Amino acid sequence: MAHRVMRDEEQDGWERSDFPIVCETCLGPNPYVRMQRISYGAECHISGRPYTVFRWRPGNDARYKKTIICQEVAKAKNVCQVCLLDLDYNLPVQARDSALGVEDEVLPESDVGKEYALAKMQADGTLTADSSFAKAKANDAILRMQRTTPYYKRNRAPICSFFVRGECKRGAECPYRHEMPTTGELAEQNIKDRYYGVNDPVARKMLSRVDAMPKLEPPEDSTITTLYVGGLAAGVAEGDLRDQFYPYGEIRSIRILEARHCAFVTFNDRSAAERAADELQNKLIVRGQRAKLCWGRPQERRPDAPAAAAPPPSMMPAQVAMQAGYNAAPPPFMPPPGPNFFNLPRPGVPPAYPSMDPLQAGTRVPAPGTEPEATKRRAPDAGEPGPLGAEKRLRQGEPGGGPPPFAAQPPIAAPQ
Repeated sequence: MAHRVMRDEEQDGWERSDFPIVCETCLGPNPYVRMQRISYGAECHISGRPYTVFRWRPGNDARYKKTIICQEVAKAKNVCQVCLLDLDYNLPVQARDSALGVEDEVLPESDVGKEYALAKMQADGTLTADSSFAKAKANDAILRMQRTTPYYKRNRAPICSFFVRGECKRGAECPYRHEMPTTGELAEQNIKDRYYGVNDPVARKMLSRVDAMPKLEPPEDSTITTLYVGGLAAGVAEGDLRDQFYPYGEIRSIRILEARHCAFVTFNDRSAAERAADELQNKLIVRGQRAKLCWGRPQERRPDAPAAAAPPPSMMPAQVAMQAGYNAAPPPFMPPPGPNFFNLPRPGVPPAYPSMDPLQAGTRVPAPGTEPEATKRRAPDAGEPGPLGAEKRLRQGEPGGGPPPFAAQPPIAAPQ
């Protein structure tokens, strides 16, 4: 840094900023943070350029935090100036680059190469807030590793070295933590290795944990084309699920159970269901909330469950009831309660006219080869008294076959 003091700071590209580029975890839960701003207060640990240093305390029980790299270097990798983790997914650079498939380095490791790369990025306008890493599409591995909520436990105060040696006399008034330090691979981290994404123990642990996670295997039964979607928010409509699943194939039905906050999406083809399961596993987001996706299972009938009862014949049409083997006549029509405006027959009351009887309105179907009772005409008997018997005797030429004679009436006397 000494060789830069005699040079013009405006032409040398020294950084001047009013606010740091930090993640939500390093900023802390308090929205009102008092920061110390020091222009050209330190040298960047990556590029070696002087930059504006910010120092603040993210909480009452937290340690003071300070930016350790300049903003140009932070924009080149889209990382925080304090913890060097990705700003979008809160992941180490090595884990993010492995998930996205990034192989080339943004900044070289040599001093001359870093100066040339930073100057070229500034001339091309590449060092902006919209980084290429932020525009990359999140895949399954990143969605499994990312942390969606701030992890404020990372801001805790450092461990008291006097307590480790057994010589701390402050007790509860000590601003440092009275804990024994943890040793191991995670405790040995280098700033440059974390920034360049090489030999990072935290990233290796995350990647190994992702590889050990189980994958969504399709069931052996090829007739299953239903996917179960769980953890849905209240008010999710059928259109929200259709927008997520329709690119993978034709959907047969979508059934939403609002009480259980889940849904069942059924495809017409098994191949479409497998494509949807592979693409949307661990990254299905419906209305801003991540949902669980797994294969549906066929409903198995319980051995003690009763068989489904057939509908009663009274609920079937007359033709269907006759074909099903029911010979009983359907019950009479039950008019709705209230005033009888249309003179419909009442239960238990014979109708005034035969045409008002619903049993005679074609609801009975005669058996094949038989004549309905209503169409049969009975032949009159000759010995039967009455008009029918007289008609029979008249046809046969028998006496008394004519109409019955009128009774003799006494003559009406003329008035005197």
